[in-house]
This record gives sequence, C-alpha cells and structure tokens, in this order.
Amino acid sequence: MESIQTKSVLNETNSFYHGISLRGELTLESVIRYRAAIAIEWIQEDMQRGIQSETIGTFSELHDAVDANMYLIDENHPVSKAGSFTHWPELDVQGVCGQLNQVMDIINTWLSTRLLNIRNNRNSEQ
Repeated sequence: MESIQTKSVLNETNSFYHGISLRGELTLESVIRYRAAIAIEWIQEDMQRGIQSETIGTFSELHDAVDANMYLIDENHPVSKAGSFTHWPELDVQGVCGQLNQVMDIINTWLSTRLLNIRNNRNSEQ
C-alpha cells in the first residue's frame, strides 16, 4: 500500500535528491537555468505528493499551497551563489529581483505548457 506524503519538498530540501548539477562556469545565466530546473523538480515533487495541484498553470497559483518563492532559492546549497541570488554581492535588490523574475518566467512557461499539454491530451481522449 502506497502512502501519500503531505509534506512539501520545501521542508525536506536537504534530503531530497534531485540529481541536477550546475553545469559550466558559475554565471548569472547558468544559475538562472539551474535554479529554474531545481524549482521545476521541486514543484513536480510537490505535485506527486499532492501538495500542488496537477492543473496549476501559473507561478502565482503555487502560493495557494506553499510560499512558492521558496522554490526559487536553496539556502542550504554548498555553493551559496548557486543557492540564492542574494549571495551575489554585485547585485542590488533590483538586480536580485530581476534574476528571480527570470527564474519565474521559465517556471511560468513550463507550467503553462504543461497545463496546455494536459488539456490537449484530455481532449484527444474524448
């Protein structure tokens, strides 16, 4: 019998192995891609756990279940600059927000595309 987990992966980021590594040189662009990939992994895990709905289409909808902004950072990452844009001394507050917005844009694109695919699959089954 399979049990359903009701704890968000955000509470277990230290023990959840996502298998994604930061590739190449540590640049803002590489960290944006990396943080988006990790966030998507965490969101998918929360969907599997039943924390997030399978039919979410936007980043803002994620806030209904958790503080979705926590998907964007990993303060426990061994390389602090890979874990959070707040550890980039060359970024001011506006710069940090700009980087987080880019990560959210990638997540929004993924969520909306995923939802569209789900709807198309349901329509084709009918």
